[in-house]
Amino acid sequence: MILRRLKADMQNFEELYGMVSAMNEMLESSPKSKLTLDELLMFQDVDGSFKLFDTYEVPGDARVDFCYMPTYYGTAILMKEYLIDKRYIVSELERALEASLKCGFLGHGYEAQKERIDAIKIFIKGGLRKLLETEREICPEFQNAVNNIVHRYNFYLMCRGNNAKDLLNEDHSSAWQEIVDQLKLNKRLYVAYGSNMNKSQMSRRCPGAKVLGKTYLENWTLTLPHYANIERYNGKKTPALVWEITSENEVALDRYEGYPDCYDKLDIIVSVDGKRMTAMAYVMTDKYKKRHKKPRSEYINQILQGYRDAGFDETEFQPGENYMLV
Repeated sequence: MILRRLKADMQNFEELYGMVSAMNEMLESSPKSKLTLDELLMFQDVDGSFKLFDTYEVPGDARVDFCYMPTYYGTAILMKEYLIDKRYIVSELERALEASLKCGFLGHGYEAQKERIDAIKIFIKGGLRKLLETEREICPEFQNAVNNIVHRYNFYLMCRGNNAKDLLNEDHSSAWQEIVDQLKLNKRLYVAYGSNMNKSQMSRRCPGAKVLGKTYLENWTLTLPHYANIERYNGKKTPALVWEITSENEVALDRYEGYPDCYDKLDIIVSVDGKRMTAMAYVMTDKYKKRHKKPRSEYINQILQGYRDAGFDETEFQPGENYMLV
């Protein structure tokens, strides 16, 4: 038995690092690997993790190295095996993804940024990009968290250039740029509100985009500072239409929406025909919201046509702030 769970007071570092190394070798498909999938599945804890201690109540650095990181490795291995052909482990994979999400992808203290990078790289080795593109119903919370991390750092890199520094003043911008590039999806879900529910407009902007279905953005409200926007608002809901778009479509939408200056990107978990998935939305930047402009009547008509195209009643168009037409 290569893997075993130690008591918190049994910090045998040689054995602990040896077990982490064995998991890495299995993920890398190293000829030296002696760890088997069956053993890994037997070792998975009841909470879905692959922690090497019997508790999380250990010093912060040990918790990251021997509870969180082994969970990321175990999850990546299950992801890789599932994506190859072992669909029967979907339940174990979902539990592992949930456990990874609880770990937060962040490390300890001054190493937090570096260890988040390490975590994402581990998932990439397991086939993270393919999971995001093709297995949207598997743990949407995990996929939502990953997509939002990528959105955040892509926005950061585009707006601030080569200045992604952590608390140690170490520059990690190149590492984040590599991750952003590796996780550029060939296709993703896009949740449109306002005028981009208008199917004629979308056919011009994004040829080949496919409608997945209509939904409501729960706890979001539609606003019209000048162009349409959504803002968090408990108890409200906003009609929306979910599309499957290509990477070329996303580039076109970035241009039309003025990303990253006018709109930022945010993934939101939506439900379409009872299936929960995460989808990208454009959310107006604070700077752009402050522009002194008013929506045109023609623009409002485009939005109303979008409501009709998506199957919503026009009476559901209720912007959350007062506006005047020009």
